[in-house]
Amino acid sequence: MDYPAAPRPGRRGGIGGLAALTAFFLLAPPLFALAPFLLLTLFSRPRTLRELVALVAAGLGTALALQGPGGLTVELLRASGLVLGALFLLLSLRSQAPLFGRALLAVVLTALTVTSWEWARGVSWPEVQQTFAAMLREGYQAMLPRAGNGASANPEVQNLLQSLVDSAPQLARAMPGVLALEGLAGVGLAWVWHHRIAAEPLGQAPAAFRAFRFNDQFVWGAIFTLALLVAPLPPEVTVIAENLLILWVGLYALRGLAIAAAALAAAPGMLRVLLALLALLLIPLTVGVCLALGLADTWLDIRRRLAPPVPGGT
Repeated sequence: MDYPAAPRPGRRGGIGGLAALTAFFLLAPPLFALAPFLLLTLFSRPRTLRELVALVAAGLGTALALQGPGGLTVELLRASGLVLGALFLLLSLRSQAPLFGRALLAVVLTALTVTSWEWARGVSWPEVQQTFAAMLREGYQAMLPRAGNGASANPEVQNLLQSLVDSAPQLARAMPGVLALEGLAGVGLAWVWHHRIAAEPLGQAPAAFRAFRFNDQFVWGAIFTLALLVAPLPPEVTVIAENLLILWVGLYALRGLAIAAAALAAAPGMLRVLLALLALLLIPLTVGVCLALGLADTWLDIRRRLAPPVPGGT
């Protein structure tokens, strides 16, 4: 991401990195991480056993992700993952720019490429939205019986899932923004694990997550997006603005989470685990607090204020 380069990561933090990778594979399209990692590892000329094992595992995972029945939604996700991996590799080979800049540019170019391809095929946004809505509806409906078996005495779970089923068409409008965030996370994880595994990785090693930040001027993009939402514009523009807003919220919440990680870096491990569990239980509040921290950091540079004073400094 957009922060100073750091020495190549070692095995420290491996548990946290493995947990992040596992969570990504459970919540996001695996190809968004597998395809970039596979190509990065392949072009770094793997020679060690560790690299070859990782390359085979990524290849098998990619092949499995490309198998199975198709459909418009599946085709979109598969195409997006492959295009994202190829574009991120090209940007990484030709540029030493910070990770965040390359990742964001790769996601934007992927969105433009896949959108142009589907438009050329005659696929419209309403069709895409309907397929996303059907995918979400089927997923939530599949969870209903299991929720009923394990939570028959807790109707709140049933009501929540049913409300998600009913709101699937509205949630489908936000899928491009969510997929953009997942694409950024995927290439970020691919880059981190590439540098952990490759003997001679491409480019500069990423710094710790707690240093994550991006250009402060991006806040004007968020402000402009909010202005688009309140302006009387065509529905197509409103949908674009809504998804851009999701992207901005995700980025600034992630920046706020990095600030929280920096503030807790010296805390005992057990305390950090407990706080992480509490944050998951109170996820709406957590997102709100992280978003506020990320936005405030634009003007306050909170991590600089958290840094201990230099001995003998002013």
